[in-house]
Amino acid sequence: MNFNINQLDEIEYDGSYESEEALESYQDSVLEKFALSPEGQERIKADPEMGFWIAQLIYYGFGYVGVALPQMDEQDINEIITDLFPRKISLSSPEDADDAISELLAFWQFLKSTYKLSNADIIINLLAKIEPQFNDIMNDSSKFGMAKSFMTMGENAGFDMTDQNQMNKFAQTFNESIMEDSSEIPSTRRALNFISENPQSKKTKEKKKQKRKRAKASRKKNKKKRKR
Repeated sequence: MNFNINQLDEIEYDGSYESEEALESYQDSVLEKFALSPEGQERIKADPEMGFWIAQLIYYGFGYVGVALPQMDEQDINEIITDLFPRKISLSSPEDADDAISELLAFWQFLKSTYKLSNADIIINLLAKIEPQFNDIMNDSSKFGMAKSFMTMGENAGFDMTDQNQMNKFAQTFNESIMEDSSEIPSTRRALNFISENPQSKKTKEKKKQKRKRAKASRKKNKKKRKR
């Protein structure tokens, strides 16, 4: 199956059904390619269920920062991994973060060897630098977003927050516990539905959009040169 690593250049992610479908299709396709590659096959030996962190990198990169894999730079990767990941991704246990960077390193080695991405070496070096601190970053409660903090409180209180009934029960308990000081603590509804926007992402959204357009135009120009 042919796969165009640049195909998300044609999509503007806006949360619509069409853009969600395009993003999911992209994630599935690139993960399938990775799984069949030498780098992926080697990674599967260590983690047969690999793929979660790659999918999250693509999702937060495109949906929040505004860049797809070929346009990601050091700043983008740093924002995704050290800000968005700990703020938004909940872990069942601290050890769930153990394989994250190893998976991403293998993935970027694959992107380098298969698609010759010019940003691969820089990102591989950055990931290697982040790896020793990543578990601490992911489990630093000061970095948690509101929704993740709420989920963590429920888990710490002994509730199974993957079960809707248990979550609702904790929500009721939480509401009852804050009735006397509700003006200073956000409501459960807000805690459950809150999606915080990263300020840097807001400021750079248009810049990243233009970055994708320039990359697309450059590829078209180079393609014409090769045809001559």
